[in-house]
Amino acid sequence: MKIKYKGNLLKLAYQSVVFALLFFMLIRFWLDKSYTPDFEAYCPFGGLQALGSFLNLGSLSCSMTTMQIMMGLMLLLAAALFSKLFCAYICPLGTISELTGKIADKLRIRVKINESVDGPLRAVKYMLLFATLYFTLTSSELFCRKFDPYYAAMTGFGSDVVVFYALIAIVILLAGSLIFRLFWCRYLCPFGALTNIFRYFWWFAGLSVIYVALNAAGLKIPLVYPLLAYAVSGYVLEILRMNRVSPSPVRITRNEDTCTSCNLCTSNCPQEISVAEMKEVRHIDCNLCGDCLHACPEKDTLQINRRNIRWLPGALLAAMIIAGLILGSVFELPTINVKWGTEEQLSQAKTIEVEGLNNVKCYGTSVMYSDRLKEIEGFYGVSTYVGKHTVKVLYDGTLYNDESALKEMLFRLQSGVEE
Repeated sequence: MKIKYKGNLLKLAYQSVVFALLFFMLIRFWLDKSYTPDFEAYCPFGGLQALGSFLNLGSLSCSMTTMQIMMGLMLLLAAALFSKLFCAYICPLGTISELTGKIADKLRIRVKINESVDGPLRAVKYMLLFATLYFTLTSSELFCRKFDPYYAAMTGFGSDVVVFYALIAIVILLAGSLIFRLFWCRYLCPFGALTNIFRYFWWFAGLSVIYVALNAAGLKIPLVYPLLAYAVSGYVLEILRMNRVSPSPVRITRNEDTCTSCNLCTSNCPQEISVAEMKEVRHIDCNLCGDCLHACPEKDTLQINRRNIRWLPGALLAAMIIAGLILGSVFELPTINVKWGTEEQLSQAKTIEVEGLNNVKCYGTSVMYSDRLKEIEGFYGVSTYVGKHTVKVLYDGTLYNDESALKEMLFRLQSGVEE
């Protein structure tokens, strides 16, 4: 009797909602020319890069806000505690890779990568992670935008995209996923490399403590060295401990007594993990997507923590997203926070807040706005909040005593501030 694959409805629901939101933004953009879609509104990788540039340079990357930062932190926490839930349920590139792979299965053109090639290929995503983090953290501009196939496709190859790089990435994403299972995710995705590093969180934390301690002791270690250490050690750990990631509080377990070795779990695993040979799935590529759970025809054989709670990974992801949204709405970090007045001027300065400056929308336009203010007498500093298109300006209250006129002046100042 042929056993039918029942399908993973929870995972499908997540993926459908994500694509429905993206489709809605595209349709609204086509119909309403005054609307500017933010396709990175809840981008966790962009948020983490922005946090890095804020810690290193005191400024956020591009149009990133506290919302993206909190989403990034929540999903990294999820990776450290549970697994790479974002990759399994939300990432558009992962979904496209899976769908492309299903086409390949129908056409029977799938090729399995040899183990001797698999290892070296896994190093590429760590190289891309190192380059992406280094150039972003030293410039406050998102380097990944130059080649990110998602950003290129959704923005119509926007101004930050290097068309040649992006076209190569798109071809590799589609062609690679058509021939090899989840080629982009396993070998090229820098966010996948970062979440893998956090699967070995104990090592990442140890390196971070050493770096902070050495700097506190007076050794000014350039940023390139810890980033290189994270990337190299992440790759080495992935190769040496690929099937031995520290046990997660939430993991897939197999009952050897009831398993019939039908191998449906293995054949339906998007990551090609040999689930049928494991008592507990501790593979670095496992992202708790749950496809193997739904493929298993034997009752109480494949479970989460030996219990029938296959909904738990999706519920944990929902909790992390909600927590990120709440924390991201509580406060906002400034994209830039610069002061050029003297100590005396700053001590006597007044602060005014102006909202609705739609042209102040990223790091570049924030710097342009700041440069304009510096040229005008009586202004001593500015903080910009691109998520709310708001600025807070330090000024001389004796020169500008009409607040309404001052707000109008600051609003007009945004004219021509465009990248």
